[in-house]
Amino acid sequence: MAQNLGGLDLGAILKQAQALQQSFEANKEKLKQETATASVGGNMVTATVDGEKVVKEIKIAKELVEDGDVSAIEDLVVSAVNSANAEMDKKIASNMGAFASNALGGLGGANLGDMANMLGGLLGGGKK
Repeated sequence: MAQNLGGLDLGAILKQAQALQQSFEANKEKLKQETATASVGGNMVTATVDGEKVVKEIKIAKELVEDGDVSAIEDLVVSAVNSANAEMDKKIASNMGAFASNALGGLGGANLGDMANMLGGLLGGGKK
């Protein structure tokens, strides 16, 4: 028999929490496969990073190298990597926002205040 606390089925909530955790982990793995690319300096330098913000590729235009301005190349590489990482941050935030929205929608009609009180009661807190 499922434990019922304050009108909430604790067993069902725990199953939902496990499913949510599994879904979250799968989502994190999916994000690791994503890439973001940014170009700077009029497309003279392009950087690509993955979902863990590891640089996967740097492309430098031949003209920039022939110009021989090492300082400019270094600055553009840093800028391209930072821009690619910022783009990845946007992708991660968007993905996690959608994930959270879907996850909270999966809670159905559960009253979050009641759920917080129930969890607080289980942990020794809750309403007094």
